[in-house]
Amino acid sequence: MNYESKTIKLAMNDGKIFEGMLKLYEESLDDEEMVLIELLILGDTISFKHENFFLALQSLRQHLEDKHIQVMCNGAALNVYPSTMQLSMGTGRLAYKVKFGEPAKLKDVVDIFEFDNSLRFVKIEEQFSYHIRWSNSLKG
Repeated sequence: MNYESKTIKLAMNDGKIFEGMLKLYEESLDDEEMVLIELLILGDTISFKHENFFLALQSLRQHLEDKHIQVMCNGAALNVYPSTMQLSMGTGRLAYKVKFGEPAKLKDVVDIFEFDNSLRFVKIEEQFSYHIRWSNSLKG
């Protein structure tokens, strides 16, 4: 089965940063309707499958947050979130980098597994809350 490998940065609560290796499968090994991500970290492999990569990444993030580990990639940034269309078309690997009061722009589409050092990486709940506040800022 074909997969793409990506190195991903992870941060412990004490500030220590280390790397893990992600394997991204556009089709899960046992269900071609699902994507699969595997993280090789500290000699262990953690796997999550979902309808799209963003939701699989959220499952991985939740698992790691419970262990006090922060994922450091665009999909875990405060102001990055996919649109409904991005999630329903393709594999959900793209998302918008957004600003309050401004609609999402095509030039601000990012790969959720890339790393932009200028972004602030946060827990799932804080990212979702920001997304709701951003969405409400457009109704102004």
